[in-house]
Amino acid sequence: MKYLSYSHQGQHSFGVLRDDQTIVDLGSRLGAEYPTLLQLVRKSGWEAARKIVQAASAGDFKEADITYLPLYLEPVTVHCVGLNYAAHAAEAGHKPPEYPRTFVKIPAALVAHAEDFEKPTLSPEYDFEGEIAVVLSKDARNVKAKDAEQYVAGYTCFMDGSVRDYQFQRTLDQGKNFYRSSSMGPYLVTADEVGPLDKLTITTKVAGEVMQHAAFETMIFSIPKLIEYISAFTALSAGDVIATGTPEGVGFSRKPPRFLQSGEVVEVIVDRVGTLRNKVV
Repeated sequence: MKYLSYSHQGQHSFGVLRDDQTIVDLGSRLGAEYPTLLQLVRKSGWEAARKIVQAASAGDFKEADITYLPLYLEPVTVHCVGLNYAAHAAEAGHKPPEYPRTFVKIPAALVAHAEDFEKPTLSPEYDFEGEIAVVLSKDARNVKAKDAEQYVAGYTCFMDGSVRDYQFQRTLDQGKNFYRSSSMGPYLVTADEVGPLDKLTITTKVAGEVMQHAAFETMIFSIPKLIEYISAFTALSAGDVIATGTPEGVGFSRKPPRFLQSGEVVEVIVDRVGTLRNKVV
């Protein structure tokens, strides 16, 4: 199922998007026990949600009538992975890493689907990175890769906005955490609906032009390996997110470089997950 958080007629809620592009509102039905989507994830309210959606003869309102909110209204830890595709590592001037390289994305850096990015005033080097992100279904510590699928709630689209001069000349965390520079959403799509990732692809478009396109089977570190690695050095909580890295084609590696400009729309398209779309202003 496709879960999302939204505002409808001024009321914040969450629900499930049906195939007919209508939404079954869960907040009004499950709010006492699961007031937000994050609480549904953390309390494993999947079966309660499924029963309501299956029993609904029609959606409560159209997707076109809602305003998207961030996937979660509460903060979670977002672990991001760098250099997880060999071709991207090469274009960035690096050898494929021996171990996953990670950093954390802070909540202030993220906006919801269809919200505007804020183009930095401190730098002209605002770059794009389209990714798939995995959402954890339960707390995880010292998980083995062979068991990692048990910890996957589902997937969402991710745009890791990167300010390159700050990233390369100052610190990685600064370059990756400019205010309202990145996005996540629009949906949390459950793992059973997405299915195996091996043959699925990701595409990033800027102003309608394809900039990135790759199959997930070309990742250096698979999602189970990432869960194993990260859960070995820290504790992951249900609802936490791992953004799995971007393929080749980013702006700074192009000749000439291709950085984001005001008015341009960035789209991150993940097979069977959805399209994350944001405008730069």
